Amino acid sequence: MSNKTTKKKYDEHEIGAVDKSGDLYADAPNPVNPNPQSNTDYPIPKPTTTKIKDMPLPSNDTPAKAPSINRPPRNPGPALGPYYHFIKTDLNQMLWLGSALIFREISFERPKIEFFSQPKLEHTWEILYDNLFNMRIYRINISIELRNGEGDDEIGWKIDWGDYKTVGLFHIARYNQKWRGGFFSCNGFDATVSEQAKSELTFDNVWEHLNSVHAEIPFHLLIWGGDQTYIDYIFEDVPFLKDWVEMEWNKKWTCDFRDDLKEQVEQYHFNTYVENWERPEVKNALASIPSIMMWDDHDIFDGAGSYPPLLHDSPMMSGLFQTAQKMRLLFQHHTTIEKARDHGLFGYQGYNFLTHCGPNLAILGADARTERNVEIVQHPRTWDMIFKRLEQDIRNIPHLIVVFPVPFSYLRFKLAESCFEHLKNRSNRCRQLPLVKQTNSIFGLPELYDDLLDEWTHEAHIDERNNALKRFQDFAQKRKVRITFFSGDVHCCGISRFKNHTKNDMAPIYDSKLMYQIISSAIVNLPPPKAAIYVAHLMKTKWYPIQNTEEELIDFFQREPETGRKLRHRKILPNRNWCYFEQCDEIDPSIHTVVKHDGCFRRCFTSKNKTSPVIELGPTSKRDGRGSSQAPIHQHNHGFACSDIEQVEQTQIGTQTLKIRLWLESGKKHHEGRQFVSYDLLIPNLI
Repeated sequence: MSNKTTKKKYDEHEIGAVDKSGDLYADAPNPVNPNPQSNTDYPIPKPTTTKIKDMPLPSNDTPAKAPSINRPPRNPGPALGPYYHFIKTDLNQMLWLGSALIFREISFERPKIEFFSQPKLEHTWEILYDNLFNMRIYRINISIELRNGEGDDEIGWKIDWGDYKTVGLFHIARYNQKWRGGFFSCNGFDATVSEQAKSELTFDNVWEHLNSVHAEIPFHLLIWGGDQTYIDYIFEDVPFLKDWVEMEWNKKWTCDFRDDLKEQVEQYHFNTYVENWERPEVKNALASIPSIMMWDDHDIFDGAGSYPPLLHDSPMMSGLFQTAQKMRLLFQHHTTIEKARDHGLFGYQGYNFLTHCGPNLAILGADARTERNVEIVQHPRTWDMIFKRLEQDIRNIPHLIVVFPVPFSYLRFKLAESCFEHLKNRSNRCRQLPLVKQTNSIFGLPELYDDLLDEWTHEAHIDERNNALKRFQDFAQKRKVRITFFSGDVHCCGISRFKNHTKNDMAPIYDSKLMYQIISSAIVNLPPPKAAIYVAHLMKTKWYPIQNTEEELIDFFQREPETGRKLRHRKILPNRNWCYFEQCDEIDPSIHTVVKHDGCFRRCFTSKNKTSPVIELGPTSKRDGRGSSQAPIHQHNHGFACSDIEQVEQTQIGTQTLKIRLWLESGKKHHEGRQFVSYDLLIPNLI
């Protein structure tokens, strides 16, 4: 249904409308919060003399290889950090700007920090919270001279906590240095994953590979693409919330979000962030790679924003959202609700960012949760603010990465959307029938309802997406900037592509409609079963969303990660993964191979079609799962038996190329024992 149809449908019900059984309609305005001003707006709770139950002590049963993860999460130790955050490069003042987040138990003096670097460095202290759960929280604002030339500058640091010291370093790119970094999403297990599956997969395996590649050639930046934490267990660990999910329907959605509950929920979020940030593999990255982050639903609660008005605007969901927002701003952006605008985040109600990474790369982070509801993903005012910022700030920049936690281009599930919409619209009594109830989430609606509504390609959001796509196309053409989307969320990996669709093919370097969608998920969470991937390949994977535009989930994977054999289904794979990216100097096309649809890898000869994506097999890890120094999973013999020969030309890879490398976990099934294999895509600039 279109946005207009959706709006009309939700306007049909009056405030407090009930069905024949006396249950409130899910689509009706919430009777105690009918006109909220934002996703965090809820009525003041009524006074009460009752006391909620305390949270139980953490269990000693911890998942394998994750000693810092507990249920419920433990209170932190007396010192935390540093966690480094990248803000931007200021090319007018030739400065690299960032911050460090440090926590110290309030009975201790402020720690002392020293930096060691060749470029000039200045830092200032700022207190974000003087006392939050017995911790004083500092933001250290860091300003580093951005020196001319190529290469990196090493920034060493040492913190004297008073009773001990910690040391480390990170790297920044000089002005002319091409940036390199990583991207990932889904940093945890959701509540549906069994303890056995967690033990077999482990939290740290893919992370340790990312860290090992960083150890070979240090990253300048790490982009976190959503679901940085999984708050799912809060509904089992907090006694009031555990009781709340079992409440009678009408009582559940009119229940107050009590102040004493708010404090428990805040502390649960706080401790969950701390335990995840302090996991050894994560702590290593946060202390040695400046990060930027954009949140997704599991940082709030599963499906946040994708519920009908009765649920979405209930005091409980709004209160949970408000608490998650406070902790997200602290841990992911080193700021507070009061200071976020001063610290560079912008939006009508949400918190988006636009950052420059030297003179050749910019990154836009789009907050697709704060303003989300069943009708919109981002408010029209926010879209206008985003494109105004782009118009003002993006000039003579070859590449713009747009971080949408949920893929901007992905499969359509229209039949499933209709089925779950129908179930959602049935009476609550119908949804409580035993066979139906088994398919419900803890909120009493079909489990997959919110997952489907989360998608940009859902019928309720596709018009908004297509309008944004047209604006991105116009902007790309006007500013001659190549736009690439980075996304996660869906627990599999692949590449989608928008391109020009006219009678005459356009060389990639001249095609302003050419935009790749990089899908990299998950670095920790459980992949979908192979049967689901098989079914996905039976679905339609090419569309024509707007005028003169083709959209396609492309055949990116030609060889199995586990065996190196040819793949039959090449569009998406269920392996856990992460994404490496780097800007490249001008590339000689004669040294590159390209994948054709029959799976052959060829050196450069002749071809009529010059619009094919330049895809290659990248290196593999060593047998111990570390590094990126081994040969690709398969070596083609480059014989003349292959009938489909293609030449890679400069018009396909450009003169300022963005290299994308998806690293997939192959596990111990690989016949040579390699745990990680990679697949490369070369994205040309736009001229």
